[in-house]
Amino acid sequence: MMSAVRRSFAGLFFGAAFVCACLALSGFLLNRTIFTPANSRDAAPSVMADTTIRDEIVREIAVKTAPGLGRDPTDTLRQVTSVKDGARLFGDALADAHAYLIGDSDSPAIITPAQLVTIVRDERAADLQPVVLDDLRKITALSVGKDIVGWMVPLSLIGVVVFLILCFLAHPERAALVRTLGLGLIVLAALVGLFGYVVPKFLPTALSDSVWARIPTRLADDGAVTTVISALVLAILGLARFASSARMGRSRRWSTPVSTYRYREERRWS
Repeated sequence: MMSAVRRSFAGLFFGAAFVCACLALSGFLLNRTIFTPANSRDAAPSVMADTTIRDEIVREIAVKTAPGLGRDPTDTLRQVTSVKDGARLFGDALADAHAYLIGDSDSPAIITPAQLVTIVRDERAADLQPVVLDDLRKITALSVGKDIVGWMVPLSLIGVVVFLILCFLAHPERAALVRTLGLGLIVLAALVGLFGYVVPKFLPTALSDSVWARIPTRLADDGAVTTVISALVLAILGLARFASSARMGRSRRWSTPVSTYRYREERRWS
């Protein structure tokens, strides 16, 4: 009776640890794409590969610098933004726009005169005013989500450690634990696909029609290969664990000794 109770508690603790692991993983994946503006700076070439974002930046810079330069810099801007080294020049502005989008900053996203000199290939741009990116709007839902994820991830990781310790102290049945672990890894694989790609790809643009809401979606695209590989690895490991638990169950049934008590009694009376 006591052994059954302990196994029940072990299953409960393992389930709680798994829920915490799901929360921690989901938050980590959202941080990687939606809630870390610095990643937009590092992935500037991928972000600028989005034609909508690139055309908007080219248009804004051209309109705001043409009067001071005495010429239309559109062709130069298109050449600069079409190469990776040129796209990296916009990294700071993209990170600032991303930070403003999720409520991480109240400062506008700007392109400084020093940056404009390199971007438009004209020394006269040093005397111009900074170009402030328009159409920047905070997305309240993402701002709230950022705060929630900020404390959810560390607390969930603590929960994983605590509940796993309690689980093993309760001495769970090995086959059941391996089977549950296998199913858990398969669920985690699905979460990697959901929160590593689907949510950051479609949620920001569903919440706002601002051009800059497309920045997190580009980060999701940039990490799509890693996301797919991670999900496949987790799914394969989960299936392997599940198959292993099935073999353990069959091995246990075949190794269980058959009781001969009833056979001896029947022989004695006959």
